[in-house]
Amino acid sequence: MRRIVTIIVIPLLLCATKYAGEFQELGVGGRACAMGATGIAAATDPSMIYFNPALSRYAQKSVLAMHAENFGGVVKNEFAALVLPRSNMSLGVALQYVSVGEIILTRLADTTAPPGSTNPPVPYDTVGTQDLVVYLNGAKGTDLIAYGANIKIFYRDLAVATGYGGGVDAGLAFMLPNLRVGLALRDLILSPIIWSNGTKETIITRVSLGVAPVFSIDRIAMDVMFACDVTKRIDVQGFDINLGCEIAYKNLLYGRLGLYDGDYTLGAGVKYKRFSLDYAFLTHSELDNTNKISAGLIF
Repeated sequence: MRRIVTIIVIPLLLCATKYAGEFQELGVGGRACAMGATGIAAATDPSMIYFNPALSRYAQKSVLAMHAENFGGVVKNEFAALVLPRSNMSLGVALQYVSVGEIILTRLADTTAPPGSTNPPVPYDTVGTQDLVVYLNGAKGTDLIAYGANIKIFYRDLAVATGYGGGVDAGLAFMLPNLRVGLALRDLILSPIIWSNGTKETIITRVSLGVAPVFSIDRIAMDVMFACDVTKRIDVQGFDINLGCEIAYKNLLYGRLGLYDGDYTLGAGVKYKRFSLDYAFLTHSELDNTNKISAGLIF
């Protein structure tokens, strides 16, 4: 499986700008990912830096850490974030690390002949890939509307080449009593990646609109949130639609369901005083399933 993923992914990332930004698209946070990765309007913990930089205006002073085993553990995804609100503004920082290990490199025993039963590929080395993204976040606004931005720095090591780059995300957020609305532009300024082999890529802008109505059932101390994110990548036709739902009981226990890229997601969470723990399970129609777990603290 690791070899298959690498054979497909590395050439695309090195040769096709269309896929240059896919390393950013794994999703973060146990809560949001259990809800179909619907975080443009619905994110309420520091994972909001990743989804919509404007939402940090409404965050509490908090930290979040996540570990994810994507596609049966082939791809590791680590994320940590800190949000520091003050008056009508906030500052934040986040770090995402994506890695693939134990990739077997092979070559033909006889490089002058075609591969076959008498000339099979022979393993000669084992390598890994690494992607690192640093987010510097700022947001400002009123209780009704906020705007924010991320400055991003990339470092990529694909074993066959390394690259550096950066970009800018921007977002808006609207907060009504029973409705949250968000607009996010990932890589608003086309983000370059400059590779050690002399090539250059540009990450294409993605525009996302999210809505998240919230309903309270006071008789049983329950809150229900529905979420929908619609994403448009400017270089392709059509839209991606993700859906999610969260049921909260006494602001203590949480159950979540979602639909992400046509695949089902589910998860659960618990919050005790200032501590939260969230788990997400993501299915995939072609690859193995994904498990994500995150922990947060309000201080």
